[in-house]
Amino acid sequence: MADGVLIRELRREDAPAVAALHLVVNPHQLETPERVWYWANRGLAREQWRQWVAEASGGIVGSAWAAFEWAAPTPGRGRFWAAVAPEQRGGGIGGALYAVAEEYLRAGGAWRAQANVDGDPAGARFLAKRGYERRRADRVSALDLRRVQLPEPGLPTGFQLEPLGRVRDHLEELFAICAAGEIDLPGNEPGTAMTLEDWKLDDYGLPDLSEHGSFIALANERAVSLAFLCLDPKRKLAYNQMTATLPEFRRQGLALAVKLAASRWAQAAGFERILTENDAENTGMLAINERLGYRPLYDQTKWVLKWEAPPAESR
Repeated sequence: MADGVLIRELRREDAPAVAALHLVVNPHQLETPERVWYWANRGLAREQWRQWVAEASGGIVGSAWAAFEWAAPTPGRGRFWAAVAPEQRGGGIGGALYAVAEEYLRAGGAWRAQANVDGDPAGARFLAKRGYERRRADRVSALDLRRVQLPEPGLPTGFQLEPLGRVRDHLEELFAICAAGEIDLPGNEPGTAMTLEDWKLDDYGLPDLSEHGSFIALANERAVSLAFLCLDPKRKLAYNQMTATLPEFRRQGLALAVKLAASRWAQAAGFERILTENDAENTGMLAINERLGYRPLYDQTKWVLKWEAPPAESR
């Protein structure tokens, strides 16, 4: 590693520089200082997340985090992600960050690690060199709100649309929708299930979740479908955090309706783009995205490394 580079834990005052670095590495994401610190702080509260930075000459030139999968049915599953400023690559900073992340995961009992690569061939080579194997992929797409005409959302008789701010008290119903959506995602492992407390932190409590731009479909005052939208007003960028429908209410056009309502709101509010990511095998949601006018940007690939077999009692 280059001389004068220090690897240390993330501090609150690092968040603006870390967010800026992440956007240089991949501009096609919603990333803000508030979001950086929120994810790190909520992980620290669970004692299952650590984040580091690489510092050189008083500036942040690299960033990495490592965490354990809270909802995984098998203990010992870890995740990590790292970024290095383009002009600093090739000097060993990425390897040093990876070593710290791997040490944390192995010390915590991890036998398996997953990392995501955002359309970056160098990142894919970095993981392959260390024994990681490519598995699944998410399709990352964008909707250019400056170039599309979005029709009024249509709903079957007996349903109505409301912004999230008007149905915040339907907490358990909203959680049930998201939990059902997570379970049915392609590639999701049997037995994986989020808890209400995890959901409050990972989705419902996000600092940029919009109460005005997120929409809920109600059937007789019961929340049955939703589209959660997160916002970065400075960049005029929105992000589809979650779109899901209860199983018994699917195939009625509700997912299209709530996602369309969120898109129309964002367009009217002056936002220019909406980002979304979906499993490449989630043909239903990919069809909705294409119908709305989303265009693919890149595939976010999932890479996995197994250090050893899982404990016998958790197989």
